[in-house]
Amino acid sequence: MWVSVLISTAAHFRSLLPLDYEWVFIDGPAETDAAPGVAAFYPPPYLCWYSTPTTAKVDSAQHLISSVVLREGPFDAVMGFSQGAALAASAILRHQIQHPFKPPLFRMAILICSPMPFSQSLDVGIDARKYFGLGDLPSPSRPGCPTIVPEYLITDPAYLKGDDELDDSSSIEDDSQLSRQDSHRTFYQMYHSSVDNVRIEIPTVHIFGRQDKWRLHSKDLIKLCWKKLATVFEHDGGHEIPKPASEDICDAIEVAVAKVWD
Repeated sequence: MWVSVLISTAAHFRSLLPLDYEWVFIDGPAETDAAPGVAAFYPPPYLCWYSTPTTAKVDSAQHLISSVVLREGPFDAVMGFSQGAALAASAILRHQIQHPFKPPLFRMAILICSPMPFSQSLDVGIDARKYFGLGDLPSPSRPGCPTIVPEYLITDPAYLKGDDELDDSSSIEDDSQLSRQDSHRTFYQMYHSSVDNVRIEIPTVHIFGRQDKWRLHSKDLIKLCWKKLATVFEHDGGHEIPKPASEDICDAIEVAVAKVWD
């Protein structure tokens, strides 16, 4: 469903790009609620990549991306909006960490209105479990792992929810002991440049709005990329792809394409 939204909202700037650009859109596997204003224009189901970014769910979503690349790729670029952009960034970072001497997963990335990416691994990122309701934990997810997320990134209570709040299957009657055990196996690892040395090494385009509540997330994501390869366009809107900004968005993408061939 969110693919339909992305296809529609990105249609104008895509129409300004070269006609030989081919686009493949894929939807996430998990059902979610409609974002404000979406239900009036798009019917259900409303799909996302994961209900909450645990290491296990991020891992599963990344494997779906990899399977599409293997089945239908290779692809020159990846484009994601919101959660899809965060997933794209995390998949790129995972590939770089696990396969440092192999070609990149994609040659460039277009990251629109992106929150901070989460990892599938305990070896990187901030241990963010307490921000998802998993308090009173015995120790960090790895020795010395930071457990404090910068305060300016705590933007949306609806985003910072754990499985017990979002997944009905976890609310089994009279099973509190099992829930406590499960909470000790549930991890949230948020990439951040203050903690992680890894950087996205391909050209990136970062598009976000000055009124977007995820704006500071998008700005911090830039710090996880090579500065000389990052192209940034900040528009006057919110969490959206505004049609009046289409030419500027197109220009930013073309700048990144040129960097691919430098």
